[in-house]
Amino acid sequence: MTWVFNRSVNDNVLIAGGFFEARKPHPDWLRYNKVSIVLGEGSRPLSEEEMPRQFRIEEKRELPDMFMASSGKWVVSDAARQIIEELDPGLHQFFSIDVQFRDGTAPDGAWYAMNITTLKKEMIDSESAIKHIVTKDQTFTSKSGVTKTYKGHEMFLVDFDAKRITVGPDADDGANLWREKGHQRDLILFSDKLYDALQEAGLTTAKKFRARLSSEP
Repeated sequence: MTWVFNRSVNDNVLIAGGFFEARKPHPDWLRYNKVSIVLGEGSRPLSEEEMPRQFRIEEKRELPDMFMASSGKWVVSDAARQIIEELDPGLHQFFSIDVQFRDGTAPDGAWYAMNITTLKKEMIDSESAIKHIVTKDQTFTSKSGVTKTYKGHEMFLVDFDAKRITVGPDADDGANLWREKGHQRDLILFSDKLYDALQEAGLTTAKKFRARLSSEP
């Protein structure tokens, strides 16, 4: 069985938070901001030297062992990291980060930023809920009087509110955690094996729902 991290606006997995170094007035904020975007998209591997380390959560709260922060960045506890590494050895990147709340206090334990670069094509689009969106042309005028028009375009986005993502019977073969190829980069799926391992260890995750098998009604 396959599971999907939910990005519904009504049931979002996101916990507001990001790297302190990626914000002004940090002198290298732009460079770290670009790295932060890479983490959110999983577009390439990162080196230790590139990584920011100071991660701030906007609201003091109990954190799941595996969650998405602002701009699609994934953060995991050490316990979750160990399970993912055991199931997908060497497949995902983990970078030790200093997680703090706004008041300067920190959650218990060690935490890691996770870079998910693995892509798989397991979703059956024709049996899944996908929204067709056509945007209109938009015209903006800057303070200096320069006018620019951005042409509208069409998008095909997963309808997370419908919670209907369909996969084939072999979806869980290979990587146990992946980004779905051909869709928005925040579409993260994971295997039943990973789900069971996290459950058995008593670990919590961001909100999720079960994908359908193509043979199910």
